[in-house]
Amino acid sequence: MDLESEAGIAAVLAGYAAAGAEWIARSDGLSPDEIYQSVADLLPVHAARILDLGAATGRDAAWLVRKGHRVTAVEPVANLRQAGQRLHPEAGIDWIDDRLPMLERMGPKVFDCVLANGVLHHLDAVAQERAVARMAGLLAPGGLLIAALRHGAGPKDRPVWPVDVAALVAVAQASGLDLTRLVETGSIQPQNQDLGVTWTWLALRRAAPQVRHL
Repeated sequence: MDLESEAGIAAVLAGYAAAGAEWIARSDGLSPDEIYQSVADLLPVHAARILDLGAATGRDAAWLVRKGHRVTAVEPVANLRQAGQRLHPEAGIDWIDDRLPMLERMGPKVFDCVLANGVLHHLDAVAQERAVARMAGLLAPGGLLIAALRHGAGPKDRPVWPVDVAALVAVAQASGLDLTRLVETGSIQPQNQDLGVTWTWLALRRAAPQVRHL
């Protein structure tokens, strides 16, 4: 990764590290049922291995654990991980200090579902594509990738980059995933609504192996 990309990511992480108790409480208080309503019917029904990238305080991870899943929560910002471990001490959450695009500490794990909710816009275009390819490689056969892509202005202390939806879908398809759903939505947060922020929800699935009957 080039120095400009590294500097941009460092600025984003520093911005989140400076987030205070008010931001943490507001973020953790959002409803996952409302956030994921465009794709909730695609989430695994039975107990599954789920990777939550940019897990922040573990709000979504805890929601998924309550549904019977095991969640690996990846969060590179120490104070957000610590807040998550305090707010959501569920035994079904495994916390990891790692970050996109390469997730260098993940090792050779595979998951039934990978979530990237509101993280890719914090990477530049090249890093976004690398991240999508990396996430695709973490999916088990039949596994689902759900990505929420943010469009619009962001806080000055947490830089954002444009997201080319078509380009990212093409990378996912080249990585062996099939597009299952693409939905455009508004923001559920009033402050983002005022800024004109919109979202694209993508659901992409790795094909399961065909069963051959003799």
